[in-house]
Amino acid sequence: MLITDKNELQKFGSSYRMWQGIPGIEVTSGGRIYSTFYSGGVKEELNNFVVLLRSDDGKEFGEPIAAAFKENYRCFDSCLWIDPLGRLWFTWSCAPDIAVYGVVCDNPDADELSWSEVFKIGKDVMMNKPCVLSSGEWLFPISVWPSYLSTVEGRAPEEDSDRRPFAYKSIDNGKSFVKLGGAEIDKRSADEHKIIELLDGRLAMFIRTTYGIGVSYSFDRGKTWTKGEDSKLGGPCSRFFITRLKSGRILLVNHFNFTGRSHLTAMLSEDECKTWKYKLLIDERTNVSYPDAKEADDGYIYITYDRERGNYLDSMDKVYASAREILYAKITEEDIISGKLVNPNSRLKCIISKLGKYAYEDKNPFEEAKRFSVGELTERLFDKSNGEVVSFIFDHYQINCINMQMLDVTKLDELIEHLDSDGADRKKTIHSIIELVRSVTDSDKNEAPVVDEIKRIAEENISEDISVGDMAKIIGISMHYMCHLFKKTTGITIGDYKKELKITYAKKLLVNTDKKISEITGLCGFGSDSYFSKIFKEAEGVSPSAYRELKRI
Repeated sequence: MLITDKNELQKFGSSYRMWQGIPGIEVTSGGRIYSTFYSGGVKEELNNFVVLLRSDDGKEFGEPIAAAFKENYRCFDSCLWIDPLGRLWFTWSCAPDIAVYGVVCDNPDADELSWSEVFKIGKDVMMNKPCVLSSGEWLFPISVWPSYLSTVEGRAPEEDSDRRPFAYKSIDNGKSFVKLGGAEIDKRSADEHKIIELLDGRLAMFIRTTYGIGVSYSFDRGKTWTKGEDSKLGGPCSRFFITRLKSGRILLVNHFNFTGRSHLTAMLSEDECKTWKYKLLIDERTNVSYPDAKEADDGYIYITYDRERGNYLDSMDKVYASAREILYAKITEEDIISGKLVNPNSRLKCIISKLGKYAYEDKNPFEEAKRFSVGELTERLFDKSNGEVVSFIFDHYQINCINMQMLDVTKLDELIEHLDSDGADRKKTIHSIIELVRSVTDSDKNEAPVVDEIKRIAEENISEDISVGDMAKIIGISMHYMCHLFKKTTGITIGDYKKELKITYAKKLLVNTDKKISEITGLCGFGSDSYFSKIFKEAEGVSPSAYRELKRI
């Protein structure tokens, strides 16, 4: 799985990467910089691979010196960490193994690197650095993803129902690992959690959520965790970085005052995350995201991130229009406190890797599914679950699914609902679905803003309980495809979006008007006062009338 042969590494070089992102960084005691990120294919999918680059001067990183790859698997979400013994850990997640693997280099400053055998740390995903506690334990932040992420292409169904962000402990310098407790938190999103130790002895686990950053605390060194809550740190639903510096201050790298992935900012707290008095803007541009950082022995803080990854696009023109950069900043605490670069050796927006022409562009990588005949694709999909079959077809023929005429839309939904059949009937159904979506050639509607249309229809019909079937008829697309696309784009179902929309509208009416509860019930389309009160209390923890009183006070 770990590749270090120079000849084999050529196929993971910059000209063979269409996109790249999700970086990690480390700096050795000798000043050597290591960078990792992943790529492969046109998006996050099977046959993704992880690469490792290095630089002795911070100016030239060159091509990969190592890669993690396994045919028909997915290597992703890599991490770099130098442990208290000075060893470099290079880890990555692998699907469908649903496991975190790693290798260790005893001397990362050596001219020729020597790596350990690949070993397993735990399951399922880890992308942030471990935490070394004052009592000596090492805690690795490993997450078992929510069930909806288990349907992503390249991931096997997860039988374990205990899906949480966990802490794995090692007391023997990484020779063995023990799974400790995990945090329960609402609206979690891929977790991407980071653990720090607070001065009062508690452990704080910061977790990515749909609203920004949640937090859970442990009073018993990671065995149990409190119910997660909003940390009030803000930012978008995206990866962030947080750690304690040698000075005792806490560093947070996040998108300050923005709900999108822009204005990446380094912040310092001197009161255990209560306030963030000092801030330095790292990169003001859009589509800059996923920071990782390292405080080097000389006091410099290295912060890496990606910009305009170039994945999830549908043409090479769009890919080439993206920056596709991995970058880093080199700053000090003094720079952050001053709000500007004051150290002459500090610098921003340094490029680690920037992609150019893609070697395989002539093969049209966006038409991969069309390289196979209908029969060949049917055989490849036959043993997959219904969800995997539908996801594959929708992902590879998304434009066709949007462009379908109503007659074909109805037929497609009927075929999908017939997928539960067995044997020859199931194979025939899959064959018919592929044949149908491939037959669509109309290109007039291929930019249809489906998600925006769903939101518009939901907003315009907020007082009515409009069904997803009726929504699909209004838009003129497959109901199953519409639901798939909305959840893939937003991370939530159409039903959850409609409910959140109604609750939000109800809260505005409760606070800003004197309308009766029964009137608000009708305006928000809840059907009955009792149902409205039940749903509202489940969402907010109080009844509608109590919410009105609280907010008016």
